Amino acid sequence: MCMTSHDAPPTARSGRFTANNVDLHYLEWGSPESPPLVLIHGGSAHAHWWDHIARELAHDYRVIALDSRGHGESGWASPPAYEIEDYVADIAAVVEALQLAPFVLIGHSLGGFIALTYATRFAASLKALIVVDMGPRLPYSRRTRLLSRIPAPIYRDEDDLLRRFRLMPEETWSDPTLLQHIARHSVRALDDGRLTLKIDRATFIRGPCDVSAQLSRITCPTLLVRGAASQTLSRTTAQEMAAACPNLRFVEISGAGHHVFLDQPLAFLTEVRHFLRTT
Repeated sequence: MCMTSHDAPPTARSGRFTANNVDLHYLEWGSPESPPLVLIHGGSAHAHWWDHIARELAHDYRVIALDSRGHGESGWASPPAYEIEDYVADIAAVVEALQLAPFVLIGHSLGGFIALTYATRFAASLKALIVVDMGPRLPYSRRTRLLSRIPAPIYRDEDDLLRRFRLMPEETWSDPTLLQHIARHSVRALDDGRLTLKIDRATFIRGPCDVSAQLSRITCPTLLVRGAASQTLSRTTAQEMAAACPNLRFVEISGAGHHVFLDQPLAFLTEVRHFLRTT
C-alpha cells in the first residue's frame, strides 16, 4: 500500500511491503507506466540519498529507491541477517512484488556490490546495470565490525546533527544543502527529543564476498562510474572489470570522490542518461 510522504519531494510516493520476514520501505517517483528503474543506496545510507537524482530520472522512468533492510524506514532483521545474499533476495522480492522486470538497476558503494551480485544471477531480468564506485570484491573489514559495537551517536538537536554529521568516507565535494538534506533523513527522534541514526548497527557485520569470477555472467549493458578522486575503486580495478565483463563501459567523473552522485550530480546524470539512451 502506498501513501504520500510529506517530507519527500512533492512527486514522491512512499510504499511498504513485507519480504523475507522484513518490512521494506521504498520511495517512488514518475509514472507507473514508465520503464522501471531501481536505486540501491550504500551502507549506512538510505533512499533519500537519491532524491535529487530520482526527481530528474522520473521524467523518463518509474523510479524506485529502496531503503535496504536495517536502513532508513525499512525494518531491522531479527535475528540480524545482513549478508549480501539477504540484500540480493530483497531486490528479487521487490522485482517480483512490483512486477518490474525488465528494469534498470543502479547501485552505489555497498549497493553497487549488491547490484553486481544480483546481476551475476539475474542478468536476464535487467535492461541495464549501473554500478557507482564499487569493485567486485568486498573484503573482511575490521573497521566495520568495530563500528557495529560502538553505540549509535546521539545528537542534542538538529543544529548539533548538522554540525557533526559526516559521510563515510568523509571526503566529499557535495553541496552543503544536499548533505543537510541527507542528514535530516538519517535520524529518528528519541523519547527525550534528541536524535539518533536510524541504521541498525548490526548491518556493519557481514562476511567477505568476491564476484570477480562471475562478472562474465553479466550479459546486460553495464556502466561502471568511478569518481576520479575515489579511494574506494581504483582505476586499475575498474579496467579489470571492463575486461572481464563483455558489455561493461567504464567512465570517470572528475571533481568527484566515492560519493560521485553527490559530488557531481549533473555530470553523473549526463553519463547515466547518455548510457541509457544508447543501450
